[in-house]
Amino acid sequence: MRFAMYDRILAGILLVLSGLIVWAALQFDVPFQYEPLGPKAFPVILGILLTIFSVWLIIKPDKNSWYPTADIMKKLLAGLVLMIAYAALFEKAGFILATFLVGSVFSWLFGETPKRAAVFALIMSVISYFLLTLLLQLNVPSGTWLASVF
Repeated sequence: MRFAMYDRILAGILLVLSGLIVWAALQFDVPFQYEPLGPKAFPVILGILLTIFSVWLIIKPDKNSWYPTADIMKKLLAGLVLMIAYAALFEKAGFILATFLVGSVFSWLFGETPKRAAVFALIMSVISYFLLTLLLQLNVPSGTWLASVF
């Protein structure tokens, strides 16, 4: 049962994160003319879902015998650093370039060859950009670094 401890630790961290997500979303100062839901709705909904699943994991942790190895912990830490880099790159590099760079490294980090990781990340970033902009009609940054090119 000691392995359930890892699930509960993760769930506790996610619970704190979900609270921070909701708190940050509620701090958005949104002009009145925004669409009915506005930019607050999506992070609040995600935060609520993350809260529900975190509480569930605390109450009923998985009964498997998995525990994080040193290699997995290094990959998780690298993933955290990558997500911070993604947030830092997002506005300046733009959605496609930032998603491509971070997606490539994530794919490579979790076992894909560098060439296949780059191809996958390129396809994923371009398709998701057009899905977000055309289908969902969301504004995603095109980037200031490449603004003169486009």
